[in-house]
Order: sequence, then structure tokens, then C-alpha cells
Amino acid sequence: MSDTHGCCGHQTAKLTPNRQQVLQQLEGSPRPLSAYELLDRLKTEGIVWQPPTAYRALDYLVSVGLVHYLQSVQKYVACPRRGCDHYAQLLICVRCSQVQELPLPVPLLTLLRSQAAEQAFTLLPQMLELKGVCAQCSVAETTTAP
Repeated sequence: MSDTHGCCGHQTAKLTPNRQQVLQQLEGSPRPLSAYELLDRLKTEGIVWQPPTAYRALDYLVSVGLVHYLQSVQKYVACPRRGCDHYAQLLICVRCSQVQELPLPVPLLTLLRSQAAEQAFTLLPQMLELKGVCAQCSVAETTTAP
């Protein structure tokens, strides 16, 4: 089965039934999931996998850009930009764990590329993980403060 979401050369991603199930779970989750949280969600649907099955599907989905692995929290999130080789900032709320993906501003990307080039270094597409507190959690904090 071919992926119809892809772009930037990932239009030919092969979504096996296992990969499709993993992608659907991540797309349906309001927060990033660890591999074990993913296995628990699948188990509630009567699908019982061993961890290597989940990791293989996750690794593939990350390799084709349909899913991001958040190293700082060791969880996975579906890419809203659908498999593009891109540079982005991932805003990770430390309170509710929601993740928002935003494009890296062109002036910042230009500066980063320039600084890397000064060291004869070429940047690859990647995600910049930034932790903070989202607007909803900030509002909740101010309304519950004494």
C-alpha cells in the first residue's frame, strides 16, 4: 500500500497494516506516545504485539518522515507536515505534553546554515525541540493561582 500523504520523495512510503495502525494511533493521540504507551493503546483494541514489532514500525515511520521521535522526552508524534524533509521547531509543553510543530523561521535557518558553513559543516533537515509551557497551561496556572 502506498502512502498518499507523503511529499519530498516520501510519496512511495510503504504503509503495511502494522505501520498504518501505528500511524493511526499517533494521529489520534492528543499527546506524544512512547512505544509502550502505543502498545497499551493497541492492546485495548485487541491487538497484542511484542515491543520489537512496534519499534520496527516506528523506526520506519520516522525514517520516511511521517513520525518524529522526540529525543528529549523519548516519545513519538505524527508529523503534521506529512513526511517532508524539513526543518522545524517542536514546541513541547512540560505540563500537558502537547507538541506543536512550527516551521523554522527562514532568517534563523539562514543564520544556522551560515554558521555551520563557516565550519565546513552542512546541516541536514531536523527538528529543534524546545520545551516550555503552552498557552492553555499558562492560562490554567493563572486562573488557579491563589
